[in-house]
Amino acid sequence: MSKNRKYIVATRPSILAFTQTQQTVALLKEKNPDFEFEIIKFSTHGDKVSDKPLTEFGGTGVFVKELENAILQGKADFAIHSLKDVPSLQPEELLLASFPKRENPQDVVLTKNNLSIEEIKEDCIIGTGSPRRIVQIAAIKPKATFKDLRGNIDTRIKKLNEEQYDAIIIAAAGLLRLGKTIPENAFLPVEKCLPAIGQGTIVLECKKDNEELIKLIRTINHTETEIAAKAERSFMTTIGGGCKFPLAAYAVVKNDFIYLRAMFGNHKTNKIIRLSDKADMNMAEELGKYLAEKIKEEAKNVGIDFLTEN
Repeated sequence: MSKNRKYIVATRPSILAFTQTQQTVALLKEKNPDFEFEIIKFSTHGDKVSDKPLTEFGGTGVFVKELENAILQGKADFAIHSLKDVPSLQPEELLLASFPKRENPQDVVLTKNNLSIEEIKEDCIIGTGSPRRIVQIAAIKPKATFKDLRGNIDTRIKKLNEEQYDAIIIAAAGLLRLGKTIPENAFLPVEKCLPAIGQGTIVLECKKDNEELIKLIRTINHTETEIAAKAERSFMTTIGGGCKFPLAAYAVVKNDFIYLRAMFGNHKTNKIIRLSDKADMNMAEELGKYLAEKIKEEAKNVGIDFLTEN
């Protein structure tokens, strides 16, 4: 491996994306002190169009494509993404090569007076544009109204403090990476609100034929996080769809087994299917495919038209 080489790292311009990229690069520097890294920001379609609900974008990968193009065009050596933004399929030349240790994957409910989800009024206004969150929170607060919520974390919290919402739903991982304090009663148990596929996980993507770089970035790979990501993404790939659909999966590795919880719902009818199972941790992708096929079958049984009814 060539020493003293500088690598160009692609990231998005948002405060959270840049912060988590800096944190990831710090891990790389700690493991590889002989190398230099330069972070370059690339605006994505999702960054440029901030006044439109994500569910109205025509396709997936709205926070990823420009970073992948930077790698393919030689403007960057690798990119750092939030895994939940990465579509099921990557360009043929690229590889999701390294998965650092996952941050807390839970969602949190923030309110102006630090009330829990159970304590806020029944006819509350909740800020989220995520169909996954809507269908699960509606099971807790059936009289709630849901309003779209976009912008960076500080913008979202500002809207809450301006009383545009009674509560907002945000991923804990983003708040924690920015050093924000989260009230203990704000965390939603995964049994009630299953997180987005890959939520809390960072992934490093590069060209699949760059063996030297893959070896370097895998020095910060976390095996259990990678196995969990494979199970969750296998489930997503088999089901199809993206953030437009109420879809969730969360996997953990314990005692050489992979445990996977999965959810599919319809945010118009509030129907939900939840399934879980376990397998040997070497069978992570097979477990994801198995639960996806099982949910498809169950959806037919309860009358959910899979991707057209949502």
